[in-house]
Amino acid sequence: MNNSGKPVLAIETTGSVCSVALYKSSSHYLSVSVKMDKAHSKKILGLIDSAFRDYGMTPREISGVCVSEGPGSFTGLRLGFAAAKGIAFGAGVGILKVPTFEALAYEISSFQPNGSKNLILTKAALEESYIYGFEVGGDSDSLGFTETFPLSLTENSKIEKIINEERYDRIFSNIKLNLHSISEKTSPDAFWIAKYAEKKLKFAFDSKIDFVDPYYFKNFVVKAK
Repeated sequence: MNNSGKPVLAIETTGSVCSVALYKSSSHYLSVSVKMDKAHSKKILGLIDSAFRDYGMTPREISGVCVSEGPGSFTGLRLGFAAAKGIAFGAGVGILKVPTFEALAYEISSFQPNGSKNLILTKAALEESYIYGFEVGGDSDSLGFTETFPLSLTENSKIEKIINEERYDRIFSNIKLNLHSISEKTSPDAFWIAKYAEKKLKFAFDSKIDFVDPYYFKNFVVKAK
């Protein structure tokens, strides 16, 4: 639970879902989201305004801003961090970056059975993907999963071999694969961004918001036509 007594604002914009949450505890929160291609720039500020209005509070009443750090969509990350910094600056609070893939694994572990092996696979570039593997299980003090394949940037030509060797029970991917047990969920809900920030990071907000940047993982290169 957030010991400050004030809710935190959580923002997720790394994938196709734009999600915002005001979180005070697991039993006291509000989460809103929209899934629409290339809609983050049009929806993020509206979702934030709607969340504050429905919760019945103003940005100056939050204790901090949690933002999904990536890796993910370059544009989505920039929009999410711009919104986070704007809200944090206006409210006079800090920002806490949350690792996107670990937060998603935390969410998936809430509904996948113990012992199941899961793989998160998201598009990074035309011929590359981000990949992260984990097994569900752990005690009440843990996040409920154990990393089995560290976050990596992998060539698409090697993905099938990795999947066949590790024998995953479920794959969460936005890439077309000729496999069973595929889910299109590849980004966490903002509620789980806040939950991870509470459980793992203890809401340790960074007050130096000007220096808080996304985790791109790879360098983006603009190619001249």
